Amino acid sequence: MQQTLLLVHSPTALFQILSSQQVTIGLFAIDFTPLPFTAGYVVNVATSYLDVQVVPPHQTDVGQQVGAILRYDSTLMRPAIGPRTYEIYQTPPSNANTSLVSNGILRIPLAYSTLFAVGDAIIARYSFTTHAFYGQDVTDFTIQSVTVYTAWYMGIYTSRAKRINMIDYHVKPRNGRWMSTSADCMHFGDSRISINIFECSCEAQGDDGLNVQAFYFTVIQIINSNTLIIQENNWPDTLNVGVGTNLAFSTSQRPFTVYATATVASSSINNATSQLFTFTSPINVSVGDKVCVADAPTLTIQNLIVANNRGRGVLLKTQNIQITQSLFNGTSAPAVLFQPSLYWNEGPGAQNVLLSQNAYINCNEGLYQEEGVIAFLPDPVQLVPVMYNVQVISSTVLNGQYSGGMIQCTNCG
Repeated sequence: MQQTLLLVHSPTALFQILSSQQVTIGLFAIDFTPLPFTAGYVVNVATSYLDVQVVPPHQTDVGQQVGAILRYDSTLMRPAIGPRTYEIYQTPPSNANTSLVSNGILRIPLAYSTLFAVGDAIIARYSFTTHAFYGQDVTDFTIQSVTVYTAWYMGIYTSRAKRINMIDYHVKPRNGRWMSTSADCMHFGDSRISINIFECSCEAQGDDGLNVQAFYFTVIQIINSNTLIIQENNWPDTLNVGVGTNLAFSTSQRPFTVYATATVASSSINNATSQLFTFTSPINVSVGDKVCVADAPTLTIQNLIVANNRGRGVLLKTQNIQITQSLFNGTSAPAVLFQPSLYWNEGPGAQNVLLSQNAYINCNEGLYQEEGVIAFLPDPVQLVPVMYNVQVISSTVLNGQYSGGMIQCTNCG
């Protein structure tokens, strides 16, 4: 099927869909020029900069600020694997941008000295900005027959979307580039009802293939048995969960073990980082308790390919998951990672999971490697199980030299 190419000349979000219903987008491809990254080989190293021989089709982009540098394997065409695997994130020096040293040689300013050495193949990602697709409070959102060759951050990010359908959606590098999008192929925050992903692929992106999660908040004040002040831990908009939403409560000692739920009757802004919530019935909580949206969507994935990316194949902090007939090939971290996390303030823990008829090839060999190709790792670890009812059946696993074991499980029930 022929697609119209949308070539974007500035680091912008091409589509922003807000408070909408029955939205379908499709039948085109997206690319950006200049690219949100460059790539090549280190030819000179100093404490305050790297000089890089840029490899076409990447460009010697002058005047850019570099926010991250990743070591790459130009033979395998994937992020580096094995013992010499490293990257940096930095706040770029405010008074120094990329500059041209000589023909084809780009100087990249550093905020501090690094492990990079002469001869290293690297990808330098410019300071992150916007996603190709951004959706918020969208109901019945479908993306079909779309290809994203690159984006200045994620391919798609949504917040509080209901009934998401990703069909024939592909993120992949174009014309021999070493990377596609700068970050996740797909990222869905606080989704509701359902997420369906069919016949999609995520190749060579700068982070995870798929990330699905809700957010953890914190109770900071009890007004009465029906009314609480709750504070966000990520950014203020995440608290706009909506009237009728069910919230799950857990203690700070057992943040991934729910002890009660309550339904939101109303909410209003308390200050820049907190809101006043009133619930439909009394609830017995304590200051410091954790709060998370309890209305996790069903996640159904069929025929997904994630290949040669930095990060996880799929990073799942959600429940009611079915992944079938999918291929994970050359993910630098675990192919599938289940990880409710207080570091990121994201959850919940996985329950009701089926992984069936999937193939895992040469995964978990590079950055963010764990001990298993499929990993269940709550952060922090609790003394009681937090993930339940998980089935891994009819799977094919072909480990690479550094892959580790097949399954790593902490706190599973």
